[in-house]
Amino acid sequence: MEDVKIPDLSIPFPARLNPFEAEAAEHTTAWATRIGLIAEETDAARFAGESYARLVARLYPEASLPDLKLAADLNSWFHVFDDQFELADVGRDQELARRLAARAESLLRGEPLNPTAGPVLRGLADLRHRMRIRGGDRWWARFSRNMRLCLDAALWEVDNRASEKIPDPDTYIDRKLDIAYVAPSFDLIELIEHFEVPSAIRNSPEYVTLLHEAGHVVVCTNDVIGLRRELLQGEFHNLVIVLAHASGSSLQEAVDEVEETVCARVGRYLAAREALEARFARLGVEEHIRQAVRRCVTGLEDWMRGYRDWALETRRFTDLVLRGEVGSFHRELAD
Repeated sequence: MEDVKIPDLSIPFPARLNPFEAEAAEHTTAWATRIGLIAEETDAARFAGESYARLVARLYPEASLPDLKLAADLNSWFHVFDDQFELADVGRDQELARRLAARAESLLRGEPLNPTAGPVLRGLADLRHRMRIRGGDRWWARFSRNMRLCLDAALWEVDNRASEKIPDPDTYIDRKLDIAYVAPSFDLIELIEHFEVPSAIRNSPEYVTLLHEAGHVVVCTNDVIGLRRELLQGEFHNLVIVLAHASGSSLQEAVDEVEETVCARVGRYLAAREALEARFARLGVEEHIRQAVRRCVTGLEDWMRGYRDWALETRRFTDLVLRGEVGSFHRELAD
């Protein structure tokens, strides 16, 4: 493997940590065990090493303990679910992958859980129930719509792996936010803030830019810090690999390009944040609404800095796990 210097990446927002991390860790381990996502001793060790409670403690530093528990469960489920497509048996069988995606989508549409469902689908059904209690109909409609886009992106990746097709950079960048479950993850910010951003602000160019640029900072961080692991796994859905393949550059040159991209995206984010204040004035937004929206904007900054800090400390990107070494839950897809 080409020797590559991986930068830490500069994310100019403060590092913050929720004081309920330990309680969230205890809870989410018990939840994953009860649901069946942790079935063996190796699963438990890997789950602990990937430290999902630490992740959400960084992402949602002011969340209440009940909300942090929900965030920890959702993020742990996201990672286990994603690994089914990338590293487990499901990801090597296009038909199985489509069956899993279809059954997950049926739960998002509100259909009842099949009695034969296994851990992955039981986990999603449990999360659906808890999020529906906390979120309103509009919030759930947006979250479930974003989740369906993520399911489609997961199948796109499975098809690419089956045909060994490395996507071009434009297509990859266009799909990456869905590949990484960014939009539904950002939706959780509003659930934790107990506030929905008004549509006049959400649909403004400034707020759309904030979501877009923050999301791409997160996924670029993932691809840079996770590069070595994905190279060893034979995975090519990584911006560094995609850029190097398309241009014929070295991996180091591609890493440097992504690092420059992160800086540029942070700059555009900061400009949009400043412009949002002018948007408030033009719309005549009341002060208490401005403050609530600003908390959601701060949530995006916690995501950018928190994900970067977690990525540098978690064992998810240092402990090598090869395809076929992840527990597969495909038996729950049997008719």
